[in-house]
Amino acid sequence: MTRTEQENITHIAPTDISWHKMYLLGGIMALLVLVGTLIDISLTMMPGWEVTTIPTTIQSWFTQLEVNPMLGLRNLDLLNVIISLLQIPMFLALYGVHRKLNQSFAMLALVVWLIGTVLFISSNTALSMLELSRQYSSLVTESQQAKIEAAGVAHLARGAHGSMGAFMGFFLSSIGTLIIGFVMLQGKVFSRVAAWVGIVGIALLMIYTIGNTFISNAGEIMLIIAMPGGILMIAWYIMVAIKLFKLGSGREE
Repeated sequence: MTRTEQENITHIAPTDISWHKMYLLGGIMALLVLVGTLIDISLTMMPGWEVTTIPTTIQSWFTQLEVNPMLGLRNLDLLNVIISLLQIPMFLALYGVHRKLNQSFAMLALVVWLIGTVLFISSNTALSMLELSRQYSSLVTESQQAKIEAAGVAHLARGAHGSMGAFMGFFLSSIGTLIIGFVMLQGKVFSRVAAWVGIVGIALLMIYTIGNTFISNAGEIMLIIAMPGGILMIAWYIMVAIKLFKLGSGREE
């Protein structure tokens, strides 16, 4: 082995090892995202936690956050914020897997997804609405309550579930997921089945997001579309986690 080859190995090996660690972390996060998604679905199926429990007036929001803050925070997408944060290492690992195969589109997917995630998290109003509800319950005059109600309405317009304010974050992160699905399809590190499961699953959820935001009284139809999309994404997280664990352990390159 020449001196040049030895130097190349010296420089490359630490980088590869660091990516292997990122693959393992990405696999762990994919499983945690799966757990979070299953918890969200399970909560929705529990009596008193259905989608129909989402309040329609600012007063009912404050009441729900005071009486059952966990339900109110779930209805304000706090669990989805946590899931989004957990996905950051997973998407970074997916970029790492494809950085030598299709770097430009893998980077595009990562950047678009990150922009969408930052927008979604920054626009989320769950904790600020909880604080407003506490202030609201302690006020006695109507003028004071009216000010808090106006602030609450503004918060909901900026980031409530299904609102125009929350749409762009959801949509851009979904576009990023869709792009990484096609990158996986072309990269051939992941199976074609895994790639297509992610592509179809996120496409259905994008239709749900668009319909839920812009079409009135389409809730039941959109839920029918969202259900198979959610199931496919659950399967995708499992397949992504398994592959990332294999890559991280060095069993596959």
